[in-house]
Order: sequence, then structure tokens, then C-alpha cells
Amino acid sequence: MKMMGDVRFKRTEEKIYQALLVLCQQKVDFETVNVRRLAEVAGISHQTFYRHYDSPKQVIIQVIDRHLAEFLKDFHRQNLTARKMVNQLLKIWNEREAVFQLLEWSDLRYEFIERLARFNQKIAEQNGIHLIDIEQICNVYAAAIYMFLRSYVLEKRWNDEQATELLLDLTNQMNKIF
Repeated sequence: MKMMGDVRFKRTEEKIYQALLVLCQQKVDFETVNVRRLAEVAGISHQTFYRHYDSPKQVIIQVIDRHLAEFLKDFHRQNLTARKMVNQLLKIWNEREAVFQLLEWSDLRYEFIERLARFNQKIAEQNGIHLIDIEQICNVYAAAIYMFLRSYVLEKRWNDEQATELLLDLTNQMNKIF
């Protein structure tokens, strides 16, 4: 019975996520998206929404957190170099353009950068890097990576090879976390 509950729980979360995508694609002002409207588009009650999330922003934040946790788990199993990580991140985020669109639409870039900085710190820890100013370095890398990913994923400014080289150049080969 618990399995059925898990399936329904995940199905409801997917409905909510898809409803956000619909509203984003319709270019609805995110500030006007409240729980009632989102629940209506998702085809659920607002009470059901609150069983899963506190706010529409929390939906997007949890999606970002889930993706970063998956990336970190995958990266932990590998002997990563900065180049390998950048190549994988570019591929991964390019395949998740919709998540990036939601991020921009909801104006959650600072939350994303914050989470990306923690992600970078975990990569540095995995690599045995312990610097006094590691938090500051990871924050700078996160901001650069965000701005770069925004242009790469949403604006398609560069091909994969150009993007990899440019990001590595911008971050000095990520030499502070590798």
C-alpha cells in the first residue's frame, strides 16, 4: 500500500511541476502565481499542494536541489577533472533547459547561485581541497557558472567545445576546487 502512496505522491509532484512549466511557457507573471492558481492548473486541490510544498518557489528550489544532489552523487563515483565536470555540467544543464527557464522566470537566481556554491564546496571536499577562503572562492565560481550557464543554456551562444573552453578560462581551470 505504501508503494501506491509513493506513486501518487510522485505523480502529484509531477503535475505541480508541469503546471509551473505551463504557466512559465504562457509567460504568466510569476508574482501572480499563487497556490490556488497553480493547483488549478495542476488539477489538484490547494490542500493537496500544501501536503507537498509551502509555495510555488519551493517547487522550483526542490527541483534544483534534487538535480544538484543527483549530479554530486554521479560525480562522487568518478575521478573528476575540471574539464570532465564542466563537460558533464554543460550536457546535464542543456538537457534541463526547462529547469533553467523556471529559474529565470521565478527570479530564483540567487538561491540557485547559493546552492551551486555549496555544490562547488562539496566538489572541493571530494577533491581534498581545504583553503581558508574556499567559501568565497566557491561563491565566485557559482556566480560565474550561473551567468555562463544562463547564456549557454537559454541563449545558445556557444557550441559545447567553445563553452567548455570558455568556462574553464573564466574560472582559471577551476584550480581552487580541483
